[in-house]
Amino acid sequence: MKIYLTLATVLFASFLLGQKISIRGAVNSYIDGKNTEPLFGADVFLKNAKTGDITDEKGSFSIQSKVQLPDTLIIRASGYYSDTAIINANGSVNLQITLYPEFVTEEVVIKAKRDNSSILRLDPRNVENLSQGELRKAACCNLSESFETNATVDVSLADGVSGSKRIQMMGLNGRYTQLQFENIPFMHNLDQAFGLASVPGTWIQSIQITKGAGTVANGYESMAGLINLEYMKPDNMEKLFVNGYGSIQGRAELNLHGSKKIGDKWSTAYFIHGASLKAENDRNNDGFRDMPLGDNIIVMNRWKYASELFRGQIGIKASHTDQQGGQIGFDRYQNQNNQGLYGVGIRNTNVELFGKTGFLFEEDIFSSIGVVYYMKYNELNTVFGNRTLNATEKRGYINGMYETILGNTNHKLKSGLSIVYDDLEQTMNDVLPTDTTTRVYNRLEVVPGAFTEYTYTGVRSILVLGARADHHNLYEWQFTPRANYKFDLTENMDIRLTAGRGFRVSNYVTDNLSLMATNLPWVVDNDIAPEVSWNFGGSWMWDFKLFNRKATWTADFYHTLFENQLVVDRDESTDYIRMGNLDGSSFSNVFQTDIKFEPLNRFEIKAAYKWLDVRATTGGELSAVLMVPTHRGFVNFAYESRNNRWLYDLTLSVFGAQRLPMVMRSDGTFTQDNSSEVVPMMSAQITHRFKHFEVYLGGENILDYRLKNPIIEAENPFGERFDATRVYSSIFGVNVYAGFRFSLD
Repeated sequence: MKIYLTLATVLFASFLLGQKISIRGAVNSYIDGKNTEPLFGADVFLKNAKTGDITDEKGSFSIQSKVQLPDTLIIRASGYYSDTAIINANGSVNLQITLYPEFVTEEVVIKAKRDNSSILRLDPRNVENLSQGELRKAACCNLSESFETNATVDVSLADGVSGSKRIQMMGLNGRYTQLQFENIPFMHNLDQAFGLASVPGTWIQSIQITKGAGTVANGYESMAGLINLEYMKPDNMEKLFVNGYGSIQGRAELNLHGSKKIGDKWSTAYFIHGASLKAENDRNNDGFRDMPLGDNIIVMNRWKYASELFRGQIGIKASHTDQQGGQIGFDRYQNQNNQGLYGVGIRNTNVELFGKTGFLFEEDIFSSIGVVYYMKYNELNTVFGNRTLNATEKRGYINGMYETILGNTNHKLKSGLSIVYDDLEQTMNDVLPTDTTTRVYNRLEVVPGAFTEYTYTGVRSILVLGARADHHNLYEWQFTPRANYKFDLTENMDIRLTAGRGFRVSNYVTDNLSLMATNLPWVVDNDIAPEVSWNFGGSWMWDFKLFNRKATWTADFYHTLFENQLVVDRDESTDYIRMGNLDGSSFSNVFQTDIKFEPLNRFEIKAAYKWLDVRATTGGELSAVLMVPTHRGFVNFAYESRNNRWLYDLTLSVFGAQRLPMVMRSDGTFTQDNSSEVVPMMSAQITHRFKHFEVYLGGENILDYRLKNPIIEAENPFGERFDATRVYSSIFGVNVYAGFRFSLD
């Protein structure tokens, strides 16, 4: 009997030693009294059996093994209190386990305020970033009005009849600043005159302003600077946003955009903009509209796809502008003979297709391939009195780039290929008192190119060396070298240096479209050569404490030297305007210093001073370039209430005197005011926020400074001495506006 009992005991022990068990479950981390979330990477193991598992991204684990029961299940994770469970039942076990952080406290909220405008500290280039908060300090109806609270970019009226605006950067015309959105170059040729109005301000997420020649990765046309726009992204924007705007000028706008996620990988966004101006204004009583009447509609749809190793975006944008200005009562559609009225008509239709694709490598996380592409069809029809322009442009652009490291992340290499296709057709008819001319200017550009750029990142410095070679079908090979260097003098102080070459093919018609607002004939030299420039400069930045409060001081100087330039010469004669290649020297010197200071919580002051020395050889002499102020002062005050409900902004800009073209009147006398007055421009805005809604009230040109006689011989618009190009400030004067913004996050 004793033998049987011993044998039974041994068999029973063997059964226990060989018992198979299955333990499944999930481990969550504690958040608050109501919610938990899956805990990834927790260790779950049996103490005696020495077997276990690690939780996946869903917090799940599974253990299947032969064990001797009872055993202890241990659950542990870094930063959490460990837990245990006694396993003494055979078969299958399912557990739900919650681990508590080692430090469990009541809710802690950490807030930080991002500066609305700031220099990007990690970029070796001198890049100023304007966030959406900065753009909302003013009405910001379109891109040309997005720089009112910024001292780097100057915006002014191009002429006194069309309402178009021009930008200046580094004292040079906007055509020398490369414009791009999300690193895709745009606004070429036909877009130069009116393209700024085709980008609604509410669509813009941020703007990056780069001083100097920039990088070779995005082309060869950046000569004095670069402005990059970041549109709202489908996966990071409001579900619904509505903006309404109205002003005493009679201008009304409505902006609508929204986004939607489709599954885990797709997202899409739509954008709609409509603007209209129906009220005729003539505050100076010269018989001409202070601004053209008309309508503008812009729509865009974009899609984004994101997976672990692939990113893709595609979008389409369409815009149509139909405006008419000139003398009161002019209607280009009803007055077949114009009834002797001088009229301005602008009809601009633009369709754009753009996209991006990016490829990552699973086995090489530091390498990637990116491709961007852009296609455009643009029709432009303009009328300035008896001058007309009919133009069509078809443009295509592809840029493919491979980025990797050389040994380690201190050495990066970026290389790629690009091609530009641009088919331009334009016909300009001049029916002038002294001349009748038809100018046909058609051009086909095909420009393949290759580039490479090396970046070295050290402990205190960053060096970027780049070069590209492009073969232009009309102008052969073009070589573009560029370099940028940043050095940290201290933790809070750094300097940046830049040098580079720029190249662009000019379009004397659309580059100078505002000169259609004069009846002087154009004398255009044959064999206009491409414009070539060299840019050199440096900047200094210091973050410091002023009265124990945060402050930032920057200063920079840039010199742009032209090897060749399309020079518009109004000094050679008062009987015509000559356009031709540079015969002599042309350069710009620009010094700017800015200080930003927060004397009180939520109260910020920005001040800047800019000095410009911009000269070119015209009339056989080196003279100051027309319509460029030598000095500009700027100050902006911004205050936000403690509860974030009220925002107050006040901006004052003072533009120094600038040289104006001398014009001879029909009686043989000449204009005497060939230098402008000092122009003060003040704007202000008050915004009140609710949870999903905000309203704003603002004023532009509050001091009501306006030109009394912006048009020479307005009483004789078809005479040979009519001239509406001497415009350097507002014609309408003070403008009061109001609006609202509604958003669902």
